[in-house]
This record gives sequence, C-alpha cells and structure tokens, in this order.
Amino acid sequence: MTKPGKRGGKRHGRVTGGFLAVIIFKILKGLAFIVLGIAALKLSRFSEMPTAVQIARFLSVSRENDLVQRVAGIIQTVTPRQATAAGIASLVIAVVFILEGILLALRVPWSTYLTIGLTALGIPLEIYEIFHRPDSVRRYFLLAVNLGILIFLWTRRNEFREQRKAPARKAAVG
Repeated sequence: MTKPGKRGGKRHGRVTGGFLAVIIFKILKGLAFIVLGIAALKLSRFSEMPTAVQIARFLSVSRENDLVQRVAGIIQTVTPRQATAAGIASLVIAVVFILEGILLALRVPWSTYLTIGLTALGIPLEIYEIFHRPDSVRRYFLLAVNLGILIFLWTRRNEFREQRKAPARKAAVG
C-alpha cells in the first residue's frame, strides 16, 4: 500500500521555482505557437490576404498603426500555400514546447536533457536573427532567457534522476 504523496512506491518531490519558471515559459511559448498556427491556417483559406485596413478593422485599431502596417506588409507577401506550411509548422513546434513543459512537470529523468538539446538548437537561429536585426531588444531578451534556461538546466540536469534513486539508497543503507 502506498502512502499519499507516493506513486508506485517512489517519492516524487515538488518542482522547484526554477523548474516551474521553465515549465511555464515552455507552455506559454507553446500556446503562442498554437495561436500563430491557427491564425496562419485561417489565413491560408482566404483567396486574397487581408489588407492593413481589414486587419485594423478586425483588431479595432487605427490603420496607421505601425504594427498593423508591418503585419499587413508581411501578410501580403505570403501565399496560401506558405501560410498553410507555416501554420502546420507552428502547431508542430507548439506540441514540442508543450511536451517539454509537461515532461519537466512530470519530472521525467531525461526531460532535462531533451529540453537542453532543443533549447540549444534554437540558439544559433536567435543569434542569426540578432545579426540581421541588431536593434530588436526582444531578440536579445529571448536569447538571454534561453541561455539562462540552458545554464539552469545544465547545472540541475540530474536532479530528477537523483531524487528517484534517493529512496532506494536509503533503504539499502538502513
């Protein structure tokens, strides 16, 4: 018979604040990619891409809004086929981010290595984007956050594995 707080006879510790922050970040990033993917798939169904006026009307903002103008400029260059590909890619990326968060939340021993690997794969792309748009503060921020995640996870990469083995060691010693 297992006691409350135990599953299968193994004790599962609580997720620390650092891991919780990484989990929330990964899940929020996944949700953002879901929104982006759905929007791209909806755009792919239009025979003509929306204009700045239509986007402004939809968002209830001024058509002179700089963001509306930039988004409209980008959307006008996209074909429905490209929008479909971007939508599907965004949804696949979303699944990966959410899966990372869930695996970390479940304290799966190899989840830290998975997250380290996948986060490291994105660093060169972020550096490439910074070189092409060095005035974008957002890109520097995302690079710093992802480097912070890498350093944090690397220093704590075996935490879940050690906590799962700890009860077995105590039983063997006692």
